[in-house]
Amino acid sequence: MSAKKLCITWAIVFLLMLASFVRRKKIRILPSLLLTVCVTFFALLSPLGKTLTIIRSFRITQDALFIGLQKSAVLVGMVFFSQTIVSYNITLPGKAGRLIADVLFWFNQLTAQRISFKKGHIIAQIDETLCALWEQTT
Repeated sequence: MSAKKLCITWAIVFLLMLASFVRRKKIRILPSLLLTVCVTFFALLSPLGKTLTIIRSFRITQDALFIGLQKSAVLVGMVFFSQTIVSYNITLPGKAGRLIADVLFWFNQLTAQRISFKKGHIIAQIDETLCALWEQTT
């Protein structure tokens, strides 16, 4: 794994993040950062390559670090890509295309607002939100 390939992958992730921000007007950085840290940490559990440093008995190796950062970049990039694509109006031919377009439309409508869940009333909260969205669109 080369550092150049890793930098290119993360540059693509930042472009996808920018596209998601332009399209949706807001993005959440903390979940992506947490995902990157967790995936990289678990990749470090299998030490590969040159040892960079040792913290107590935990070895941080170059190849494991690069592999973890590469995997997390792909995962975070796919999240931002899906956020960008889902927010577009997609027109596909046929009944299946219409069904997919409807599902994506309602998913976009649901994720555009925050739902406050109360213990024991999760389904009721989702139902109320869907009914409110239905009334707004009709």
